[in-house]
Amino acid sequence: MADFAVNLPIATVTNPILLWLFKKGWEDPEWGRRSINQAALGFILQDVSEKLADRGLKKDLQALARKVIVENTQG
Repeated sequence: MADFAVNLPIATVTNPILLWLFKKGWEDPEWGRRSINQAALGFILQDVSEKLADRGLKKDLQALARKVIVENTQG
C-alpha cells in the first residue's frame, strides 16, 4: 500500500475542543496512547468523515470512528 499524506485545512474540523488541540498542539509525547486521547481521535475522524463526498468512504470512516470511540469510552 502506498504511503500518502493528507493535509486538511483547520476549518475542516468544527469542534472547538479539537480546534484548540490542533492550534495548541500536543505537548505530551505519550499523547494518543491513552483512552481519552484515542476517543478524541475518534471524534476527529467523525468530523473529517462528514466532509467526504464518497458515500462508501464516508460510511467506512464513520464506522471506524464509532469503533474507536466506543472501545475507548467503555470502562
